[in-house]
Amino acid sequence: MGGLTIFAPLIDGGTTYYPVLIVRLILLAALAAWVVISMKSEELAVQPSRLFLVIAVFVGWAVVSVFRSPYTAVSLQWLISILSYTVMLFLVLQLVESARQVRWLLLVILGMGLFEAVVGIYQFMWLGQSRATGTFFNTNFFASYETAVLALAFGLLCYRRRDEGARWEASLLWLTVGAVALAFILARSRGAALALVAAVALIGLYRFGRVFLGVLVLSLVVGVLVPNPLQQRVLTIGAQDPYAFTRLDIWKNSVQRIVDHPWGVGLGLYKYLSFRYRFPIEHEVSRYGKRAESAHNEYLQMAVELGVVGVVLFLVGAVLLAVEIRETLRLSLEPWERGLVLGLSGGILGVLVHGAVDSVFHEPALVLLSLLFAGMILVLKRLRAPKSVSVWVVPFPYRPARAVLIGVLVTLVALLIVRPAAAWYAFGEGKSEVALGGVEQALGWYQWATRIDPAVSAYHEAVASAEEALYRQSGDLRRLLHAEEELRVGLELNPLDGRLAHRLGGLLVSLAIRADPGMQREALLQQAAGSYEQAIRLDPYAPFNYLALGNIRWAQGRQEEAQDLFKQATSYEPNFLPARVQVAELFLQLGQKDAAALEYAEIARIKERYRGHTLTTLERQYLDVDLEHLTRSLAGVAVP
Repeated sequence: MGGLTIFAPLIDGGTTYYPVLIVRLILLAALAAWVVISMKSEELAVQPSRLFLVIAVFVGWAVVSVFRSPYTAVSLQWLISILSYTVMLFLVLQLVESARQVRWLLLVILGMGLFEAVVGIYQFMWLGQSRATGTFFNTNFFASYETAVLALAFGLLCYRRRDEGARWEASLLWLTVGAVALAFILARSRGAALALVAAVALIGLYRFGRVFLGVLVLSLVVGVLVPNPLQQRVLTIGAQDPYAFTRLDIWKNSVQRIVDHPWGVGLGLYKYLSFRYRFPIEHEVSRYGKRAESAHNEYLQMAVELGVVGVVLFLVGAVLLAVEIRETLRLSLEPWERGLVLGLSGGILGVLVHGAVDSVFHEPALVLLSLLFAGMILVLKRLRAPKSVSVWVVPFPYRPARAVLIGVLVTLVALLIVRPAAAWYAFGEGKSEVALGGVEQALGWYQWATRIDPAVSAYHEAVASAEEALYRQSGDLRRLLHAEEELRVGLELNPLDGRLAHRLGGLLVSLAIRADPGMQREALLQQAAGSYEQAIRLDPYAPFNYLALGNIRWAQGRQEEAQDLFKQATSYEPNFLPARVQVAELFLQLGQKDAAALEYAEIARIKERYRGHTLTTLERQYLDVDLEHLTRSLAGVAVP
């Protein structure tokens, strides 16, 4: 448990494939070791908890979600994460057996919080980072981690006696509070600030009563009036990031998803459903260019992915944990134990509150820390409560066949855990080869990724990209045919991603251009049109789909349909100039020069409006158009 606590935050907060792999394997090995050791004693002695039933039902519901998921690969990986977290809590309850072990875990947690704080302060003070991140990739997750540690240290200080323990313990607590508080401020996280207020309020009100409200309010007033990095970010966030204030729109958008899918869309599929639920950001070049890949509210996201049943089960589990905490605090505890329980509770509350405004449950290090906090509370309750709850004992003597079966199961689960990391390694090597210009070598690595984990659509899309690149180099038409096959496989695996349908449409158009005129070319164009229509259904606000389908309809002589499609694109994205150019060209072809001139004038106004602006790659695709033909064609026509 201590080793996991140290390791989990060290590599981007444990969010990348390799730390996740290591954490899962460690948990699997620990669980297997516990079973084998128990088998030698001929019984499984399980420390019970009232949380087990609701956890089992929640996991069962998650399993059902995987079977219902339209993209199984992603949902399965999230199920493995949930199972790993379940094992983590179970192992804490079974392996932590004494108050001495609790104290050692406490030292590890405080030590990691202090280490993260030092790293964050160094980043801000000496490396010039605008926001401290510690070893996390996301500064908000770093701030949430520090919130939990700060709450723990604060709870211990609130109940510490001057004559209790060694002097270095008090020094460690005060040093941790000071360093962590400074690092927290330098992280400049608004969501974590809300979480910290909740955590500190819980601890202070329980320890000092209503008088603590005055202290809390005074601290908040000082934080508002005295200049500090967190205050500056709150005041300037709107100018720095126009997207920052769309969170209410994201939450409203998430509620609509829940209404449309009350039983959930599947674990991990929130971001793929986002194609259908884009919402506009006014005054931006691309109104629908950004899409919410997370709800920035874990409870709404849970309801979208697991349905209303899933989030209700989670909240029931949180309420049961609160009951356990209350019962623990009513026991006859030593002062340091009461402070510990209160500090751990504040840390858990902080993470739960932060989860209402950010995606903190997606951070493995935070989830593991919260589960460790909960497990330590339950262990202290077991150690201090009257021996009224008996241990569950299951006869489990050693049998050679049983030992072999356990080995086989552990091996199969280990392979299931290793597979995504191995496939990701092959995929990463392929991307590295592409960066060096080795497309043929990249294709080999991508194909290995599809063999290792054939259910991931991104790997098939990568194979298609490599095949297209090799076609451009060699002119071998078979390359395009192979790319088409891979894209169809990817779209079948993940039928929610409109980008795959768009790419398939473009590839079919390329095949049609190279086909002999006649029935074959027309058939390919019809297939391409079908792919773009599917892309429009999956991603109805993306203007490129309308533009591509409109071009096909124009080539087929269906000018009115083409015009409607171009106008549909500009109705969603008024600054999407490629569609406006096509509308003007279509007017010219129909002999309507005045209408073309009006469209040309609007194009000129939009380009002038954004002249000199720093544009993203997507925004340049919206605004960079060739007007030479239109300019020549409209020479002599009065342009408004």
